Amino acid sequence: MHRFYAVIILLAVAITMTAIFTAWFLTTYQALTWRPEVLRILNTEIYYNKTSESWYLKITAVNIGETPAEIYKVEVYGIETLEFNPPLVVNPSEQRDFYIKLGKEYTPGAVYAIKVYST
Repeated sequence: MHRFYAVIILLAVAITMTAIFTAWFLTTYQALTWRPEVLRILNTEIYYNKTSESWYLKITAVNIGETPAEIYKVEVYGIETLEFNPPLVVNPSEQRDFYIKLGKEYTPGAVYAIKVYST
């Protein structure tokens, strides 16, 4: 009778270990292979357009993920914040340039911190 209990306990431990390993393997595999939107900002530049007599922010972005990335807000840190509705969209494996008209005055040659908010 003791042999029967030992076999039952051994089977229970084996099944539990298999379930734990399977859960660990699947979550690790998904974490290593699943790539949501991965938005990489390649360049930002503030420049003055003499034709329209306005300041513009040029953002060059590339999405190296597997789902579309959306830029919903851009902030020139401490100066102005621009929200987009609908958001600016960068599709997977796509590189895009966005030209955003700014509402404030800027100094040529100055360095500004740009924050890009995306989902």
